[in-house]
Amino acid sequence: TRRDPLPTGEPPAQIMEIGFSSGISQKTQNPWTRIDIKLEITDPEYLAQVPNTPDKVVTNLGIMIDMINGQIATGPNKNVRLGKFRDAAGCNGKPLSSLPGNYVRIAIAHKPHPTESDVVLDEIVGYTKV
Repeated sequence: TRRDPLPTGEPPAQIMEIGFSSGISQKTQNPWTRIDIKLEITDPEYLAQVPNTPDKVVTNLGIMIDMINGQIATGPNKNVRLGKFRDAAGCNGKPLSSLPGNYVRIAIAHKPHPTESDVVLDEIVGYTKV
């Protein structure tokens, strides 16, 4: 089974929840941590482009996080993508728990599947303030 890709565009999306994933890279054997962000799109103009025009669609964004001693790293060149996302959501300087409920404008693009040449995937390639 597979999901048809979301249409390209820049709809507003509400942050519904956040979670974290972690593991060990099979390639480098280094640990990794990612924040997983669940986003809900309810914009009628955007949804009109989705087959069967649903009331909402849900998509996910994963942002890899730099960690130091079990804490989210701060400082120059650390967690730049996370900082840009927090800024887009109006939550810079606030705890990550303040993200849910806020809105961001996401940019959705298409990319080829890495192993299946006939499959196209959607991808969130950017985010800004609404």
